[in-house]
Amino acid sequence: MPKIYYVEDDQAIGYIIEKTIAHAGMDGEGFKTAESFMRAFKEEKPDMILLDIMLPDRSGLDVLQWVRKQDQTIPIMVVSALQSEMDKVIALDHGADDYMTKPFGVLELTSRIQSKLRKLNDDRKWSIGNVILDDKKHQLTVENTYVYLTNKEYSILKLLMKNQKNVVSKETIFKEVWETDFIGETRTLDMHIKSLREKLKSQNSTAEIVTIRGIGYQIE
Repeated sequence: MPKIYYVEDDQAIGYIIEKTIAHAGMDGEGFKTAESFMRAFKEEKPDMILLDIMLPDRSGLDVLQWVRKQDQTIPIMVVSALQSEMDKVIALDHGADDYMTKPFGVLELTSRIQSKLRKLNDDRKWSIGNVILDDKKHQLTVENTYVYLTNKEYSILKLLMKNQKNVVSKETIFKEVWETDFIGETRTLDMHIKSLREKLKSQNSTAEIVTIRGIGYQIE
């Protein structure tokens, strides 16, 4: 049974989340403060985290960064009353995998949780040249040497590796990795691609990320 931690100081919303998780056949444990969550996380890691941003003792963004320093793979979904596009971008850049605004629908919350857990259980492996991406271990190796990737870098490379015979458009990358259709600002994507290229090159990778002008990227 999947274990889900949720950090929410609003009692009414916490109750709804608790019942939603239980109804979906999962095991949930709630925390009203960042510190209580962090203590529990040190003792036992859950399968997924639902996280509010505005907590009484510290920002949920700080908690995001704290978790990501210890675990790059665990799905984290922000559930927040902050609804601006910038709030969502900041949370995703801090390491969140998904962002849901309050008030939310119970069915949508259930669907998103199940979707993230399905992705986590994907045990596929992709290779091209001397590059291997192991999704079960959530790691990249080049010539059997582990290469550290941020969460977003990993997601981008995985998308390219899965579609290595095809060009992946920028629109597709934003939709799959950042879960948005907005592509007005592409500098963030360009920076992630640049970092990926540098990391692959530093390990003498035989695979290369190629820019297809006006469309997107392809790995070959």
